[in-house]
Amino acid sequence: MRKAWLAFVIAGLMAAWSAPASAVVLYDNGGPDYNTGYFSDTVNASGNYYVAYNQFSLATGATITGIEWWGFYFPGNTPPPTDPFDYYITANPGGGGPPGAVLDSGVLGSGSPVDTGSQSFPFGSFDVYEYNASTSIPLGAGTYYLSIYETDPTSDGSAFTWATSTETAVGTEEWSISPVNGEAGAAEIGLAFNLTGGGGATVPEPATMTLLGLGLTGLVAKLSRRKSR
Repeated sequence: MRKAWLAFVIAGLMAAWSAPASAVVLYDNGGPDYNTGYFSDTVNASGNYYVAYNQFSLATGATITGIEWWGFYFPGNTPPPTDPFDYYITANPGGGGPPGAVLDSGVLGSGSPVDTGSQSFPFGSFDVYEYNASTSIPLGAGTYYLSIYETDPTSDGSAFTWATSTETAVGTEEWSISPVNGEAGAAEIGLAFNLTGGGGATVPEPATMTLLGLGLTGLVAKLSRRKSR
């Protein structure tokens, strides 16, 4: 009976040791505040498009495995059929300066948009879309800029507008930059997004597994000798 109980405990410990870690929120910049937004669209009808960036920080090194963000289409309220997005992660030179060197970039795809319904803004009513995309972006501890920008034109010339956030803490730097003519502007305001991260199974090193096995074998043998006395 004791052997069976011990084996059950050992199995539970080994399962817990190797269980995969669940995703956690690495950075939460809040949801949309339905106040305004910033163009972040490389193909809008004006020809003078803008790409928005927002600062974020990681206290420790982590791998970003999911990105969630919110936005709407101005002025026509119509998203494109495919709705593809790309991203940049850049260095943050500090001091409120513009985004630095690109550290990582890639495609987020459609982001599985969810229409959260029509929302009232000071300048009209628009459908706000929630997007979620899976990714794998390893980063060390530090402060960075994130840009998410739409890359496909809408049928009515509307531009994706990254919604401003309920989080407006001092120090949150938002930059909107036009690659066409170099125009750039900054604001102490947040954009609506959050970052999640997770890891695979925690696998002990082979030497550690060997020592664990020897220790458990010795424990089982000792219990067996006690029982036989």
